[in-house]
Amino acid sequence: MRSLREELQDIRPTGRLATALKVMDRSLDFMGPIETVEIRDYLAEGLRLGHEDLRAGREKIMLPEDVLDQYEELDEIAEEYGTSQMLSALLACSDAPEGLSGEVLYGVLGFCYEAVLDREDIPVHSLGAELENARCREVIEFQKRAVSEALGNSG
Repeated sequence: MRSLREELQDIRPTGRLATALKVMDRSLDFMGPIETVEIRDYLAEGLRLGHEDLRAGREKIMLPEDVLDQYEELDEIAEEYGTSQMLSALLACSDAPEGLSGEVLYGVLGFCYEAVLDREDIPVHSLGAELENARCREVIEFQKRAVSEALGNSG
């Protein structure tokens, strides 16, 4: 995704949120079931709120204080592969004072990729090993398509 990093700022603000939500939703699909109920429910609620915010034309996810307050506690119990990264992606979409910048979106894409990567059985993490992994390639291609679509809708 590094090659598209600079272009992320060219996506309109609500398009950046839409892209982040699309990638987070799909990343959870790629990851498979999350066993830790509290984390699964937290992510589901956060994404539900995110989709509401997007429909309302907001440029970031407006997590209520009580939901934000749960983050630290949940991150401490996020031992299941990939869950900590998904929590970080959700928080990044909420903790963006000026809305999601291209840089914040780049971070969200990275968290989502790492979440899926964390679940893959790759003995030695290297770019070569990741590119040989079908799931990793699928995630990269999905993210590139999502960004391309968002750039196409920003004109």
